[in-house]
Amino acid sequence: MDPNTTNPTNPESNDANVTNTADPSRSEHREQESRKLSALGKSLFKYVEFDDSETILVEIRKHPFGMFIIALTGAAIALVIVAVLILLSMNLDSLGIDSGGDTSTFRGIMIAVGLILAILTIIATGITAILYRLNVVYVTSEKIAQVNYLSLFNRVVNQLNIGKVEDITISQKGVLAYLFNYGSLQIETAGELPNPQFTYVPNPHEKSQIVIDSHEKYVERYGN
Repeated sequence: MDPNTTNPTNPESNDANVTNTADPSRSEHREQESRKLSALGKSLFKYVEFDDSETILVEIRKHPFGMFIIALTGAAIALVIVAVLILLSMNLDSLGIDSGGDTSTFRGIMIAVGLILAILTIIATGITAILYRLNVVYVTSEKIAQVNYLSLFNRVVNQLNIGKVEDITISQKGVLAYLFNYGSLQIETAGELPNPQFTYVPNPHEKSQIVIDSHEKYVERYGN
């Protein structure tokens, strides 16, 4: 009997075949490999194609220092907005705004606007931090896959065959990049394929070597 043909006399066999066909992402091999991942990496891994012949080599999450930069920038912008509007509201007379009338109402409106803008800035900063966190790269024995959220409702999954990798450029700019050991990886590909770039990569030299080793083993196995 053809192993791909269902057996009408064995309902359990039919159910198993239907289950495997309907949801291949639930294969035992996939589940076993996903145990190598963090909780977030595992939750996003379901969007990545994965064969039974593949193995996960490394999960790349953005460096925490980038999150610190986002939080610091958002807080600084919010403080500047509030400080500027408070200073303006306290110096309405010097600005020539109806110094003879009651300026308390106008002053209160300016402070309220400043607080609203600061709150909106904090919300935008929080969303940016979430999107930063929801950026995961998977390096397997056969591909480089990235799950990236451009917005809360816009997810992009990019997958590149590891055999298409030609070279990797590592970039670490500034003292902080060397101090905290993060950088960018530019993947150079064959032909006219786009060259993906991953930023705020922790231990970029180590991650680059993993990709190179995976590429070499792939070429040995399947050819270039």
